[in-house]
Parts: sequence; structure tokens; C-alpha cells
Amino acid sequence: MTENPLKRDGTDNTIPLDIAKKMTAAFRESQTTDKGTYTKAAWFPAKQITQLAEKVKSFDGDGVRVYFGRYTQEIIDAINKLDYGDKIPDSYVNMDTIMFVVTKIINGVPKTDYFTDKVGHGHEHRHGHHHPICDPPLPTDPDNRSELCPTICDENSPLM
Repeated sequence: MTENPLKRDGTDNTIPLDIAKKMTAAFRESQTTDKGTYTKAAWFPAKQITQLAEKVKSFDGDGVRVYFGRYTQEIIDAINKLDYGDKIPDSYVNMDTIMFVVTKIINGVPKTDYFTDKVGHGHEHRHGHHHPICDPPLPTDPDNRSELCPTICDENSPLM
């Protein structure tokens, strides 16, 4: 029997933004259809989200966008080096996954992906240096019936 390394409670299952960028890029590269004919993300109104309701509320969000990603061995290795959260089994290589991102009205634009501007885990320091992989997650790091992108998208998101 294969041991399941997931805790199943969802505790500390965020990933750094730089790993999330690699995951969305890997997913897009895996698509064999023409650009614009596959789903890159889905946006959910806040009322539909019970699991992320407190996070949405604490950041004054207007909902949650779900990003589709793909695990590669490099991504799995990077996630498994984190000092928090579940370990990803190697059997997940080349499997698609999703990530949840809080959205909020920013500069009058609703449904905009919200990431804190604090330096920290997975984010560049003001001087261009990266923090060690063991730093704690930022509160807005992505968590691993909607409006679908490409119809409704945040084209300015770092994950696009």
C-alpha cells in the first residue's frame, strides 16, 4: 500500500509565488490546443468559497481566482524543501493542479489578484536577493460555477 503524505486538513498548503509562476507556465506549455481555447483560471464569488472565506474577509477581498498548474519534478522538489505544509509525492509529476488566490478591488478594478507587497518567502528582496526557501509563507501566497479565463482574466497578474 502506498503511504499518502498529505495531511488532508489543508494546513499550511500555500506555496511561494515564484513556484506558482513556474506551475502556471508549465500548465500553459502542456496545452496542445490553440491559445485561448483552454481554461487558464477560474474566478469564484466570495459567497461560494467557504474554505477561503476568512482569508477573503481579512484582506477585504471580493472573491477567489483558481489557477491551473502542473507539477514537474523541479516544482515538487522545491515544494518539498519548504519547512511547512504537506509533501508532494513524486507520482504527481506531470499532473495538473489548482491554486487559490484572493481577489479584491484594486485601483477601482474588481477581481484583481491580491498579493502582499511585503518581502519574504519566494519574493525578491528590495535589493534583488531571494530569501531562503525555509522562510514562512506570506499570507497571500497561493493556496494549492465560476467565470473562466480567457473570458474573465486578470491579465496583469504575475501568474498569467
